[in-house]
Amino acid sequence: MPIPETMTGMTTSRRAGSGPGPAVPRDAAHGPRIVFFTGGTALKALSHALTRHTHNSVHLVTPFDSGGSTAVLRRYIRMPAVGDLRNRLLALADPAVASPALVALCDLRLADAGEHDTLMQRLYALASERDPAWRGIDPLVADVLRLHLRWFLEFAPSCFDPHGACLGNLLLAGGYLRHGGGLGPVVHLFSRLFRVRGTVVPIVDDDLHLAAELADGSVLLGQHRITGKGTPGITAPVRRLFLTRTRPNGGDGGEGREGEGPGRNAEAASLSAPPPGARMPAEAHVPVAEAAARHISRAGLICFPMGSFYTSVLANLLPQGVGRAVAEADCPKVYVANSGTDPEQLGLSVADCAAALLAALRRDAGKDMPAARLLGTVVVDVRNGVYPGGIDREGLRALGVDLLDAPVVRPLLDGAQAVATAGRHDADAVADLLLGMARPH
Repeated sequence: MPIPETMTGMTTSRRAGSGPGPAVPRDAAHGPRIVFFTGGTALKALSHALTRHTHNSVHLVTPFDSGGSTAVLRRYIRMPAVGDLRNRLLALADPAVASPALVALCDLRLADAGEHDTLMQRLYALASERDPAWRGIDPLVADVLRLHLRWFLEFAPSCFDPHGACLGNLLLAGGYLRHGGGLGPVVHLFSRLFRVRGTVVPIVDDDLHLAAELADGSVLLGQHRITGKGTPGITAPVRRLFLTRTRPNGGDGGEGREGEGPGRNAEAASLSAPPPGARMPAEAHVPVAEAAARHISRAGLICFPMGSFYTSVLANLLPQGVGRAVAEADCPKVYVANSGTDPEQLGLSVADCAAALLAALRRDAGKDMPAARLLGTVVVDVRNGVYPGGIDREGLRALGVDLLDAPVVRPLLDGAQAVATAGRHDADAVADLLLGMARPH
């Protein structure tokens, strides 16, 4: 049964029904347009579940990653991060195309150690149809992917460091370089090639990075430093999250001698509080991608989903025009709160997270924009979910946001609700809930 629209100024604590799936069969080709502000891998299972009921979900993805092999790629090529785009394209792909062999190929990584020339020879070998890595992949798909790899090898800087490189990212980068910059053409082509059952769009198509000013005055530059991938992560609540053109490695992409990479540990240290007179990374004010804004305006439901709160969800709200587009969209807006530990939230309650979402949206939509136009419902699972900072029902009521208690988290067999063993979201249950709330296509 569809969930009624939320009521401004009221906070309810309803327990939604727990049916295993939609009550009636759906025509997936004409399923609802559910728009997600998303980033990493938290929505992989949900993406799979949604494709059984709608092929019209839209995934607005953050292209700001700055860690691991992505950091190496972005040092040499000034481009948005493509790893999360690659993962979402494969998650939504037709299984008949995205065979285990294709997924393994796109996830293939070169060794972290070894001679530069040896690793480059491996890439050149992969560009040949004789390489065994192509076995089990549709010949047409394989031909197109090898073409993209050849483009990468042709257009990439000669000093590119291949250590730890992800092949799928290089394929997307090849298309980006071949078309003179811009992710739109290559993402569109890969969507058709993989028969993606949904739409994947970067929130901006620009070479940008995330920066966070913390409550203790320190500044972290680079998404990986905020989320704690290979670094300590945040040590105080986030005061301000913003976009910048300043690169985490402090360079312009030309570090290192010809044929020599800058080293895998160049990203290890994080910025602390800037010394007196030091310049704060300059904030970049950039517009949301036109395609992303268009999809927001046509949404049947807008979802701020579970995932790394700042780097995967709130980061999507930073470009100019996002808040206005959300406010103008005539559809329900829903936040599915994280269950368990998210290092980025650092003790924030569910109400605190909702307040942060509203504040980010209002910076663009206007400080007096009613909450109901931006975020109507927050979804939690009181019985099975774990919320380290608490839920804070009174805080949600003060914000004018509804609380919906629904069985969206998998129950633990022993009934424990310890943060360290918190159950994960049930992808089918979340999909069913969102499909029931969405307006028809």
